[in-house]
Amino acid sequence: MKTDNNSTQPKRIYLTDYKAPSFKIKSIDLYFNLNETETWVHAVQQIERLEDVPLVLNGENLELKSLKIDGLELHTTQYEVGPETLTIHQVPASFKLEIIVAVNPQANKACEGLYLSKGIFATQCEAESFRKITYFLDRPDVMTSYTVTIEADKKKYPVLLSNGDLVSKKDLAEGRHVAVWKDPFKKPSYLFALVAGDIGVVEGSYTTKSGKKVKLEVFASHGKQDRCHHALESLKKAMKWDEDTYGLEYDLNQYMIVSIDDFNMGAMENKGLNIFNSRLVLADPQSATDLDFDRIESVVGHEYFHNWTGNRVTCRNWFELSLKEGLTVFRDQEFSSDLNSRAVQRIRDVDALRSAQFTEDAGPNAHPVRPESCLAVDNFYTPTIYEKGSEVIRMMQTIVGRKGFRLGMNEYFKRHDGQAVTIMDFADAIAAPNKADFSQFKLWYSQAGTPEVTVTEKYDAAKKEYQLTLRQSCPTTEKQPNKKPFHIPMLIGLLDESGKNLQLQSNDVVYNSDEKAVVHLKQETQTFTFTGVNSKPVLSLNREFSAPIKLNWKASGAELLHLIKYDTDTFNRREAAFKMVLEELQRLITAVKSGDAADVKPAIVDALGVVLADKQADAEFKALMLQLPDDEIIAQVEAELDAKAFRKAKLALLKAFTEKYSTDIQRLYKEHHSIDAKGSRSLKNTLLRFMVESGTPGAEATAYEQFTSAKNMTDKISSLATLCQTNNEYKAKALQSFFTEWKDDAVVFNKWLQVQAWSPLESAFEDVKRAAQTPPFSLENPNNIYSLHRAFGTNYSAIQAADGPAFKWLCDEILKVDKINPQVAARLCGSFNFVKKFPADLRAKAQAEIKRVLEDASLSKNARELLEGCV
Repeated sequence: MKTDNNSTQPKRIYLTDYKAPSFKIKSIDLYFNLNETETWVHAVQQIERLEDVPLVLNGENLELKSLKIDGLELHTTQYEVGPETLTIHQVPASFKLEIIVAVNPQANKACEGLYLSKGIFATQCEAESFRKITYFLDRPDVMTSYTVTIEADKKKYPVLLSNGDLVSKKDLAEGRHVAVWKDPFKKPSYLFALVAGDIGVVEGSYTTKSGKKVKLEVFASHGKQDRCHHALESLKKAMKWDEDTYGLEYDLNQYMIVSIDDFNMGAMENKGLNIFNSRLVLADPQSATDLDFDRIESVVGHEYFHNWTGNRVTCRNWFELSLKEGLTVFRDQEFSSDLNSRAVQRIRDVDALRSAQFTEDAGPNAHPVRPESCLAVDNFYTPTIYEKGSEVIRMMQTIVGRKGFRLGMNEYFKRHDGQAVTIMDFADAIAAPNKADFSQFKLWYSQAGTPEVTVTEKYDAAKKEYQLTLRQSCPTTEKQPNKKPFHIPMLIGLLDESGKNLQLQSNDVVYNSDEKAVVHLKQETQTFTFTGVNSKPVLSLNREFSAPIKLNWKASGAELLHLIKYDTDTFNRREAAFKMVLEELQRLITAVKSGDAADVKPAIVDALGVVLADKQADAEFKALMLQLPDDEIIAQVEAELDAKAFRKAKLALLKAFTEKYSTDIQRLYKEHHSIDAKGSRSLKNTLLRFMVESGTPGAEATAYEQFTSAKNMTDKISSLATLCQTNNEYKAKALQSFFTEWKDDAVVFNKWLQVQAWSPLESAFEDVKRAAQTPPFSLENPNNIYSLHRAFGTNYSAIQAADGPAFKWLCDEILKVDKINPQVAARLCGSFNFVKKFPADLRAKAQAEIKRVLEDASLSKNARELLEGCV
């Protein structure tokens, strides 16, 4: 491996370092003797040597008890135990390796390897934590067959689960029992899973297209099983969707999901035994919001879809992580779109991409979809790998069309089922049956940054000719000062003055297998010519957000309003409204910072009024049309992240809108308040927040009345979050009421934390510090930290209002959490993605605290890697 020259620094690993393994592990038998403070793990591996080199196995925090080759105990001179490896100096060509180690699950607070979560034994092995269970070649390209035997106290741990199919179970002496599981499919170590506990279950079944009946089980703590039914039904929908869409059937006899409260990630796709963060399983209308229900459906689908895109075909090394994650995010987004509103789903997905991934691309930790190097592979679990990776897959589908993409997916599984492969292998498989040339397109995987496309239009009335000139560029990112032109496919439409789509007459447009019109921008500058155009059209470019770019188009207000009214592409209808509002906010921010009056243009208010009055628009879509850009979006187009100015501009716009359309807004709120439907709840809660934030008389009382009378969590938490936006007489008693009712529910308690962390008020910092001292909050629970610290870290209004102390507190908390759970601490470092855009005085204070953290010699490589670029 290459390492940094300074030996005192963590080792940096590189994509170019990859070398195929020198050993093949034919099978592994694992025997777990579970005890809380000392679990013994007996591993028997059948190994074949491929090169004449020492055997170096990965292992961390393990107490070696026994080491044998072919039944003979090794002398200490024959091997060497390091902090992260076990090296056996000489081994036969083929041999049986037996290792016994001891681990302490109760002391393991990092939620990696084998640990205890509220009395439940659980594992998390992705990316490199199987090595915390036993010594092994812990890398994704080492795939082998697993047989797992679990022994435990039967009274305390009556349920014993692992991957694959249950082979047998029996009682033992002294109140213990044992279960044996065998996975018939070879898998990498990161997909290993074990769960043992006293947990409840809801059961179901699914019959595949070929007639196989699959047993389905969703496990949760006793008393919470009734909140598992939505997850179970979502699983059935996902199984059917994958059969219908890609012809992929499930391959085992049973499928299990287990919900636990202490989990670093959202969920884990372990073969046949998914382990989920409880917030992504437990749901009923009283405890979960509409968005929670949607998210659970999406994530259950995501983990199920991994069975083929991640498990059957996995990544060769962790630099290729987007092979499985980008593809599977794309699949779960399409699943959600097919089951719900495609327009709403696409807007939500793009909003998330812009807020998180575009921010990452613009910050100190920008990296390609296939990174080139890292200190900690755990840091690869980013919006770039996942969401941007998904968008790259979507562009492939745009190029070849849905029919062509299905042909490519068939080819991918035909070529690579049962293998560990690369992103380029996937791209080649999609290209082959479609005879597509992806050579330039593959730059999306190696170049970081968000491309920008600038639009120039020219219309010649005499020739009836419209010319569209596109120029692409990509900002400089860390380690990549110069970028080659991308291959950017964009769906296109032209609207006439009546709002109808024109028939496109152009030799520069390509139609994919779905007969959708695509322009392919491959050069730095290209001109696309359209003939037979009787009058200047209104451009609708990058429909469906077909390419993850920033579009610089100086559209007039009339053109944007035309798209808002008439565009048949629902994404671009909303995009026009979003662009109009964002540009007005930029103008207002400039006015605020210069001390001028923040007077809103009447045309902007009227455009929002058009949206409000649209009787054809779905309520949920209308709520998204009215939504204001968040601070992460605004910060990307502003030279300075001045949160106070951002907020004043937003409030000025809201006040102008709510004052002019007060009657209509209140009428619509009342109308939709009586409708028990997801879309109506979304719209009414958006309008309620507008009224409260803009100071509409009586709005705070209305929000409190909704809070006290709410019959579902969507209305209850929405009104509570709205009350936290202003200083009012109802906020404190509403927060106390919610806390009293839900403090003992591990999932819902996090909502109480989050609404306080998101409050833009100056008092938010003190509220957050107080919440962090309020039981049951714990720094050992990842969900608590994500809901409070992580949410507060992106609340720029509050952290900048604190004028310095908030930075010190956040950095102190990063150091505390880092000692417990480096993965979670690293996620908190995202609070400083925009630090270089903070006003000068605040930037200096924040960077001083970051430097203090970096001076701590014990800081994990996870946090160090993400903070180094912030100073």
